[in-house]
Amino acid sequence: MVLTARAPDGLTAQQLPLPSPLAGLGFEPGADSMLADWGQITTYLTSVAEASPLVRLDTLGRTTLGRPFLLLTITSPANQRRLEALKRGQRLLADPRGLRFATLDTLRATQPAVVLIDNNIHSTEIASSLMGLTLAYQLATDPALTRLLDSVVVLIVPSMNPDGLDTVVAWYRKYKGTPYEGGPLPWLYHPYVGHDDNRDWFMVTQVETRLVTRVLYHDWFPEVVYDVHQMGSNGPRLFLPPFADPVNPNLDPMLVEATNLVGTTMASALSDSGYTGVAQQVTFDLWWHGGFRSVPARHNMIGILSEAASVRLESPITLTGDALRQPARGVNYPAPWPGGTWRIGDIARYELVAARALVRLAAQQRQAFLDRFVTLGQRAVEAGLQGDPFAYLLPPGARDPEARARLATVLLQSGVEVQRAESAFTADGQGYPAGTLVVPMAQPFRAHAKDLLEPQRYPMIEGKPPYDVAGWTLPFTMNVPAVAVRAPFAARLAHVDTVVVPPGRIVGTGDAFELDNRTNGESSAIAALLAAGQQVTVAGENVFVRGPRARAILSGLATRRGFTARATRAPGRAGVTRRSLPRIAIYQPWTATIDEGWTRWLFEQYGIAYTTVHDSDLRVGKLRDRFEVIMLPDESAERLLNGVDSTRIPSQFAGGMGQAGSAAISEFVRGGGTLVCLDGASDFAIAQLSLPVTNVLAGEASGPQSSRFYAPGSVFAAALEGQPSPITLGVSDSLYVYFQNGGAFEVRSPGRVLARYSANPLRSGYVQHAERIEGKAALVEVPVGRGRVILFGFRSQFRGQTQGTFKLLFNAVLLSGL
Repeated sequence: MVLTARAPDGLTAQQLPLPSPLAGLGFEPGADSMLADWGQITTYLTSVAEASPLVRLDTLGRTTLGRPFLLLTITSPANQRRLEALKRGQRLLADPRGLRFATLDTLRATQPAVVLIDNNIHSTEIASSLMGLTLAYQLATDPALTRLLDSVVVLIVPSMNPDGLDTVVAWYRKYKGTPYEGGPLPWLYHPYVGHDDNRDWFMVTQVETRLVTRVLYHDWFPEVVYDVHQMGSNGPRLFLPPFADPVNPNLDPMLVEATNLVGTTMASALSDSGYTGVAQQVTFDLWWHGGFRSVPARHNMIGILSEAASVRLESPITLTGDALRQPARGVNYPAPWPGGTWRIGDIARYELVAARALVRLAAQQRQAFLDRFVTLGQRAVEAGLQGDPFAYLLPPGARDPEARARLATVLLQSGVEVQRAESAFTADGQGYPAGTLVVPMAQPFRAHAKDLLEPQRYPMIEGKPPYDVAGWTLPFTMNVPAVAVRAPFAARLAHVDTVVVPPGRIVGTGDAFELDNRTNGESSAIAALLAAGQQVTVAGENVFVRGPRARAILSGLATRRGFTARATRAPGRAGVTRRSLPRIAIYQPWTATIDEGWTRWLFEQYGIAYTTVHDSDLRVGKLRDRFEVIMLPDESAERLLNGVDSTRIPSQFAGGMGQAGSAAISEFVRGGGTLVCLDGASDFAIAQLSLPVTNVLAGEASGPQSSRFYAPGSVFAAALEGQPSPITLGVSDSLYVYFQNGGAFEVRSPGRVLARYSANPLRSGYVQHAERIEGKAALVEVPVGRGRVILFGFRSQFRGQTQGTFKLLFNAVLLSGL
C-alpha cells in the first residue's frame, strides 16, 4: 500500500505557508551536535507535502522494524497532476523496443528528466538525512530551482534505512557530552546487514532494498541516480566522479562519459562556490556490481556517488598538518583543503551544492538526458542481437529448484526480461526441454543480466585493489546451471512475470520418510521436524524421518520449497538419531559484525531457531548446559578476544569475550559441544583450543601488497574429500565457494579435511598468489574432547548470495552432532 501526503488542489507555489527546516525541527539542519530522528523527519516532510503543490510524500511500505519508508516526489504542479503518465513515458524510454518515432518525438517535447537522490543508506553517514530536508525545502521555495521543475522530477529518499537512523540518533543523544560522544556503535545499524545494506542491490534480500528496487526498475526508471555517502575523515572533503579504473566491460562507453560529465559538473559547481578538497578518480571504481550507484549503471542510468569526509557522527573534528592524508594537488584534486575544523554542516553544504547542480543540469539538458537514455537501451538491444552471448539458459533440473527460482526472481525484480520455453528446442547444437528459462541478451538491461550470469576477470592495476569484491557470478554462488548460448536460435517462448518453485511432494507409501538432503529446503524441513520432536536419523548418505507429525510437516515444506521425500514401509537403517532441535547460540560480539547479522537473517529464512549470546553470557560459563552448538561469526581473533577498547565505547560493551569467555568455549567443546567458526573466527579457535591446524594465510590477507596472498572477494573451486560426513551430507562433490580474504588450512591428526581448494581455484574475480592455497583445506572438522570444532575458510552465507553453500552451514548446526 502507498500512503500519500500532498497539498490540497488549487494551491500554487506563491501561496505556500511552507515551514522551513528550522521552524519544523527547532534547529537548522547541520547545526553542531543536533540530529533529527525519523519521527521528526517524517513530521516535517508531511507538513511540507501538505503545504506545497510541488511536493508529494508517499509511504512505500514498512521497514524491517516497521517504520514508514518514505519517497518524496518534487516537480511542478502540472507534472504532479500527470505522474502516472510520466511513469509510463519513462518506461517507454527505458525500453525503446516498443517506442515509435512519433511517441519519442512527443516525449522529447514533454517528458521531464527524472533524478533520484538517496540519503543515509549507511546510518552513521548521517549528514545527508539533514541535507535532504534542506534540499526538499529549497526545491519547493527557491525560484532558482522551482522554475526548473517543469523539466525535472526529483525523487528523494529521505533515509534508505530509517531503523538505522533512529539507532544512530538514539546512541548519539545518549552519550553526547560523555567521553563516548560520537564513538562506534556496538551493534549493527541495520537489524541484519549493517553496512551491507548497500551491498544488496542485485540480490534484493532486504525489505528496504525491495521497496526502492521497485521504484527504480518498475515505476520510475530515472535517468540519474545520486547515492550520497560519507567516508573517512582525514582525506579529501568530497569525492565525485569520474571514478577510478578499471571500468567493468559491460558498461557502455557512452554511460561512462555521461557519468564523468555529471560528476565534473557537480565538482565545478562546488569550485565555483568556493569549496575546496574535492577529489575525483580516487579509490572508488567502476568495476564492482552490487551497490546503489552500480546496479542502476547496468540499467543505463547514470550512477553518481559522492563520499564526504566524516565527523564523529555529529560532533566536529579538527584536522591539521600530519593528520591530513590528502592527494597531491593535480588535475583530479586541484584545490586541496587547507585543514581546520570540519563540521556536519560542512558535509551537508557540500552535498547540497552538488545536489542542486545535478538538478540544474538535468533540467537544462533534459532532452540530452532522455536521448542518451533511449540510445543506451537501443545499443544494449543491438549488442544482444549480435550474440556471443545471444541468451543465457536456466534449464530445469537444478540440484536445488528453489535456488533456480530465486535466481530468476532476482533478475525479474531488477527489471530483466525472462522467458520460458513452451516446448523443446535446440540452441548451439544442444537440446533443451520445455520449461527452460531463457534470459535474452537483446534487452535494455542486458548489462545487468550479463554481469550477474557471466564469470568476472578483474584486471588488477598495480596499487589499485578492487573497491569492493572482484567477482559475484550468481550461477556459481547459487549452484544453478546457466548456459551461455552464443548464436541466435528459434524457440517458442513466453514472457514470465514470476517464477515459482515447482511444488515438491511425497512419493510412495509408508510412515517413514527418506530425504536426500540435496536442497536447502530439506534443511528447513529437518529443522521443523526436530523442533516438533520428530525422529531424524542420519544413516549413510541419507536422512530418515519418523514421527506422528512427519508427513504433515514434510508435505507442506516439500510443496513450498520444491523437494521430494520418499515414503517407505521399510524398517529404518541403523544410524545416529535426534528427536529435538539442537540448541544453537550465535555469538554477537559488541563489534557490529556484519557476518553475524547475515547469519541470523539466513537462519530465520529457513526456520532455524537460535539464541543470541554476548560476552557476558559466555563468561558465565556452563555453556554446555544451555547449548549444543555455538557459532562464532567472521571476526578476527583479536577482536573476538579483546573487542573495542573501553576508551572508545562504554565499559559494558568493551573488552570482548576475554580469557574467561575463551575458557568457557573450550570447556563447552570438550564437554561435547559443537563450535562452528566462520572464516576469521577460525584463527581464534586454532589458537585458543590448540587445534592441530595451521591457517597458512594468517597475517597474509590484510592487503594487496604484491608479495602477499590477496583475494578481495572471488569465487573459488573446491572439492569434498574423504568419507561422507553429516556436515557434507547432500552436497555435490565439486562446488563453488565464496572467498574474501579467508582461510586455508593445513591439518594434522586427528583433524579431518572435509573440502579442499582446487588447483588453479579462481573461477570468478581476482586472486594474487593462488598457489598458496592450492590443495589446502577449505573446510575442517577437529574432534576436541567429547565435542568438535568446524572451521570454515570461506563465506558459506556471503551476503545472502551463496545458496550453493548454505547447506554446509545448515548441516554444521543441525547434523554435525549425529
